[in-house]
Amino acid sequence: MSSLHIVVYHYVRDLPRTPFPRIRGMLLEDFENQVAALAGSFEMATLESALAYLSGAYSPRRDLCLMTFDDGLREHYAEVTPILAARRIQGLFFVITSCADGRAVAPVHMNHFLMAALDFAAYREAFLGKLHDMDPETGNPSPADAETLRRTYPWDSAEVAAFKYFFNFQLDAAVRDRVVAALFQAYLGSPAPFSGSLYFNWEEARAMQAAGMVIGGHSHRHRPLAALSGEELNADIAACREALDRHLAPQPQWPFCYPYGKKDSYNPAAIDALRRSGFCCSFTTETRENLPGQDLFEVSRVDCKCAPAAGMPDE
Repeated sequence: MSSLHIVVYHYVRDLPRTPFPRIRGMLLEDFENQVAALAGSFEMATLESALAYLSGAYSPRRDLCLMTFDDGLREHYAEVTPILAARRIQGLFFVITSCADGRAVAPVHMNHFLMAALDFAAYREAFLGKLHDMDPETGNPSPADAETLRRTYPWDSAEVAAFKYFFNFQLDAAVRDRVVAALFQAYLGSPAPFSGSLYFNWEEARAMQAAGMVIGGHSHRHRPLAALSGEELNADIAACREALDRHLAPQPQWPFCYPYGKKDSYNPAAIDALRRSGFCCSFTTETRENLPGQDLFEVSRVDCKCAPAAGMPDE
C-alpha cells in the first residue's frame, strides 16, 4: 500500500554567508540536493492529491511526498520557490500573519536570533535577569521532565531544550514578550527592519501563489493554541484567516499548521476553531503514519533531516 510522507522545513539559507551562521537550518545546496532526491524517489504531491489520498479518493502508484515550509521566511520566496517551480513541485508555505506586514518579529524568532548572536549561557543569564527586573514575582524556571524536553526539542542539548520549553510553554506570554523584545532591541535593534528581511511580505506571497505554491495559516501570533483562552483562540484564528483572505489571491483550499506542532500544543477547541474558519486541514510535527481516513486536522510531518539527502539540523 502506498503512503504519504510530508516533510517540514524552516530556515533554508547559505548559513556561513549570513549574519547569523549559528541559526539551525538547512544549507541551500543541501536543500537542492534533497529536492532532487525526493523527486527521484516519490510522486511529488500537491495539497489536492494529498487530501484526496487521505480521504481515500486517490491511490498513487508509488509513495507520495509533500513539501511544507513553516513561518513565512523570506528565503522561502527568494530561494525555495524558484527551485520548486523549476521542477513543477508544489510547496505549502505557512505564514504567521502578524509578521507578513514587515513590522513585527515573532517572539519565538527573537529568541532564535538572540541565541544565535550571543553565547547561550550569557543570553540565558541576561534573559533571566531582565525577567527578574521586569516581573520579580516570576521565579526561576522549573525544567519539564526529560522525556518531554527530548520529544519537543530532540536536536538541542538538555539545557537549551529546557530554556526553550520555559520560553515557549511555561512563561506567561505577555511577560515573555516584553522581556525578549527589550533584549532584542538592546542587542539586535529595531524589530521593523529585521522583520522586513526575515519574512516574505504579502506581495511576495501572491507571487508565490502565481508560481504554483499554496499559502496557509500558521496562526496570527505563533503561540501554542492549547494555551490560549477560548476568546484568545477564536480571535487568533479569525485574524489569521481574515489576513489570508484580504491579502492573497483566492485558493480552492486553505491549509493550516499548528505553532510548535506537537500534540500538547493544540487541542479539540483549536480544531473546532479552524473548521469554523474554513481551513481544510492542519499539519502537526508528530511523526505517526499518515493513512487514508484519518482526521485531516492531525496530519503528521517529518523534519527535513529525516528525509533523504538531509543537511544540517532544522530548528
